[in-house]
Amino acid sequence: IRAMPTVRRFARQTNIDLTTVAATGRHGNLTLDDVKNTLTGTGAPVAPVEAEVAPLAEPAAVAATPAAPASAPAEKAGRVPMTPIRKAIARNMTSQKQNVPHVTLFEQVEVSKLMAHRATFKDVALQQDVKLTYMAYVAKALASLVKRFPDLNAHVDMAKSEIVYPEGIHVGIAVDTPNGLFVPVVKNADQKSILAIAKEIADLAVRARDGKLTPDVASGSTITISNIGSARGNWVTPVINVNEAAILGLGTIAKEPIVNEEGEIVVGNMMKLSLSFDHRLIDGMLAQSAMNDLKKMLNDPAYMLMEV
Repeated sequence: IRAMPTVRRFARQTNIDLTTVAATGRHGNLTLDDVKNTLTGTGAPVAPVEAEVAPLAEPAAVAATPAAPASAPAEKAGRVPMTPIRKAIARNMTSQKQNVPHVTLFEQVEVSKLMAHRATFKDVALQQDVKLTYMAYVAKALASLVKRFPDLNAHVDMAKSEIVYPEGIHVGIAVDTPNGLFVPVVKNADQKSILAIAKEIADLAVRARDGKLTPDVASGSTITISNIGSARGNWVTPVINVNEAAILGLGTIAKEPIVNEEGEIVVGNMMKLSLSFDHRLIDGMLAQSAMNDLKKMLNDPAYMLMEV
């Protein structure tokens, strides 16, 4: 059942069984209105479904819930005006690709320990109405990383021939919505726990999809995460956001054969990573060193405990 913690809490308070509620939200998500409509008897009936077999590996978690398989798109023909949001996205992406020399590193990391850690604390998080996602771990690791590699958190001001190092580490989370791509921001992510980040990401994702983002949380990111893992994507070459120098692309977690330290072929849980960076500011060796540290933290979450 795909439902946010606030929806689940309301259902518990009103004794509503979520398996009996028809979902009308994006990607099959249950909304608060769905539960309220069931409570008042105005909701649509739910057709019985057969139990599904769980996939072998979960994708890297998105800000809210994994996307369901998309249905066949409706046929389109003719011309339609671009929305203001789509025009702004097109303008920014074109400017960034024309003016910023992008370089992308591709890596993958074995994350069995990360998956085990999440499984251990998943129920603890749910008791606090928090859905513990892989995105929260990645955001925390990335925030810790840029404290050691501050150039990843900076950007170039060519007009003044300066490098701008902002105050604070503010991680943007790219969220796909019916109205286009939005990047709500987890401010001062390095100062927050993984649970706090998970809760904030979920809230920001809902607000983005509901069109309720305010300027204070919809701008000011210093580094961004873009996730295609929810759509079972692997690697990507993400476009760097405005006034930033790097963006991390998350791919899916897939079971693949690997060679362990003993030289044995075993099954590993491999997370795909893509790091695009501004080559005017960040050199390849620095980017690869940063990626190596990021992989270390994602391979074993215990390394995050060593961060101050």
